[in-house]
Amino acid sequence: MKHKNMYYDNRYKYKLNILEPGLIMMKIIGVLFVIGILFWVAGWHWLSALSLFLAGAVFAVLLILAAIEAHQDKVLNEIAMRENDELEKKHEIG
Repeated sequence: MKHKNMYYDNRYKYKLNILEPGLIMMKIIGVLFVIGILFWVAGWHWLSALSLFLAGAVFAVLLILAAIEAHQDKVLNEIAMRENDELEKKHEIG
């Protein structure tokens, strides 16, 4: 394993938790998308393009944050499983 000397408590000082911010970002994406469609229907294509671009940019940021959180969760789960195995070995011996 890559994280032999790491422990669960000291691996990530700042654990990313994007559940609530992610929901807010999804609402922003939805509003920007609807505004973009409305501008397109109204004939203001440059405002529509700007709004849809902003919706895409916020979505890209959300995907990046989700990938970072997934990596953190994977690493922390590996560390927790290793620590659990070490504790089980100690209890078997003692």
